[in-house]
Amino acid sequence: MSKVKRAHMVSRGYLKPWSDGQNRVEVIDIDKRKGFTTAIGNATVVNYAYESGILRNDLEGEFQKVESAGIPNLVKLRAGHALDKEEKRKTVDFLDMHLSRGRFANQVEVLTPALVLRADKDPETLLLKLGDRFLLSQYEKETLRLPELQLEDWPWVITETRGLITGDGAVLLWHREKGGPVATVSFPLSPTQLLVIGEPLAISGTQYLNDRVGVCSRRWLVGSIGSLNLEWAK
Repeated sequence: MSKVKRAHMVSRGYLKPWSDGQNRVEVIDIDKRKGFTTAIGNATVVNYAYESGILRNDLEGEFQKVESAGIPNLVKLRAGHALDKEEKRKTVDFLDMHLSRGRFANQVEVLTPALVLRADKDPETLLLKLGDRFLLSQYEKETLRLPELQLEDWPWVITETRGLITGDGAVLLWHREKGGPVATVSFPLSPTQLLVIGEPLAISGTQYLNDRVGVCSRRWLVGSIGSLNLEWAK
């Protein structure tokens, strides 16, 4: 059962390229309607965010393993190094975790009643916490899981740009047509580098990408100093 007090809802190690010389980033908390500058260690932190009420999985421990395996590959990509197939798989696992956590980013305080059946007890109604619902969602057939797309076999390209922001909804899924299969997955590696997996993106300008990240993020937006409109929340 996850008992990490200071849980980062967007991986701290991933956010490093957005920080300045004093390790500060700009953050917008959409849920709390607050914009602020903070140390990277305090960005997107929610106490006991992934705590489970019923299930006993160590969710934070699983997240840490995915981050430890995936973030070094993001560093390689930023430096211009190609990844082998196994490194790409670990990177896809990280992107899948980021995408999955983003779906629940604004639901930390939501408790969901559920009828629980146990072999040694009578049925009882208990409250599912975010950690429980996150774990259960991984087994829902309608939930898209990135490893199922075999992205390691798709083209991987780093596009140079400037002024990119990130957030809990930064893994963007692009389709050739509405309702069609995913054709492209994009993810900001840094304020100046966009990872594009699959077909090239037929878009121009950073602002459109940032707007999409803003629309798809449920709680957290993070940017370099001076990149976010911190007055938005007011």
